[in-house]
Amino acid sequence: MRKGQFMITKTTMAMFGLAASGLLAGCTETLDSKQIRTGGISATLEATAESASSTSVKATLRAGGDESNTYVILSAGDRISATADGEEEEMSSESAGVYVADFGVGEGGTEFTVRLDREDDDDAPNNAGTLPDPFDLEALPKDPVPRGEDLTVTWAPSGSGDDMVIRVDGDCIFSKTFDVGGDPGTYTIDAGELESTRSQEPESCDVDLVISRTRSGTTDKTLDPESSFELSQVRQGRFTSAP
Repeated sequence: MRKGQFMITKTTMAMFGLAASGLLAGCTETLDSKQIRTGGISATLEATAESASSTSVKATLRAGGDESNTYVILSAGDRISATADGEEEEMSSESAGVYVADFGVGEGGTEFTVRLDREDDDDAPNNAGTLPDPFDLEALPKDPVPRGEDLTVTWAPSGSGDDMVIRVDGDCIFSKTFDVGGDPGTYTIDAGELESTRSQEPESCDVDLVISRTRSGTTDKTLDPESSFELSQVRQGRFTSAP
């Protein structure tokens, strides 16, 4: 093989390697906000309260729908802000297309608004919702809980009418999510529903249990129709899951 042929082959192989690496990593792209109209921006908005005195507001801006991998970066003149109880905070960039603001409030009924201001296009100020009522997660068992036994989770107060979701995650089990209808204040994870990641020689591990009470807000009609606003009270606990 001649030297020139070897160099071409080597370069081609390197390009294939880079392409494969990109596919494995999951491709993401960014877009300057000046290049897109407001109606093309899908805003995924979240207000998450982990206590009665702490709420984080997060806005993820995408082009091409709420599952797109193209993130919108606000350039000079375009800005996004959040307001709670009359207190306005300009949201800061956490990563490409993701903006956050923190507030020292978390009581039920607190209204949050998110406003997107554009320099050269339509603003989107009408994103709003209220936090659901807070709750307390009762203590989880201190002793290891065999996966072949029921695990009952309780919280109070209950009966809010908002959606409740329980998620469990640990190194020795497959992550699982349970939708709880009607906010009954108690839910039993039946024996065998938590599955070991190893069928042979299953292990014990600490498992994080996160329970959320969530309701939907409204988004500005100027934005992409796939925009959403969810407001949640979130509490978490930990227990040991045993084979």
